[in-house]
Amino acid sequence: MTKGLIDGSRNILTSLIELSQWEWLNVPILNTVVGRHVYFSIATELLSNPEQGATRSLKQVLNHPSYTERAIRLKLREMEHMGLITSVYSSTDKRARFLVPTPKLVELIEKHARFYQSLLDKKFILLEK
Repeated sequence: MTKGLIDGSRNILTSLIELSQWEWLNVPILNTVVGRHVYFSIATELLSNPEQGATRSLKQVLNHPSYTERAIRLKLREMEHMGLITSVYSSTDKRARFLVPTPKLVELIEKHARFYQSLLDKKFILLEK
């Protein structure tokens, strides 16, 4: 059945499977689609503004066409209880709240990236564009 897969495709799929298994064991917040959305939303902000850190507005995270606001709020509350994020009010507009990743979440995101890089390094030679 897998004879149609060329080696590169097989290696990519194998790496994705290993990553998925690692995520399941090491990043429990990713075990739900809403958790994935919140985690990667914060990670995206962190990667786009590394010098000032991620401060994603609550409104930005809650804005998703497929997930209810309630489901996202519950996941955010869970992440706060886990010590992964804090919620702070804007200094200029007290109506606006921002999600700030804790050092614990930043370390988890870095660990996640390092693991994925190590998976890719095992089977691929990567050249950054």
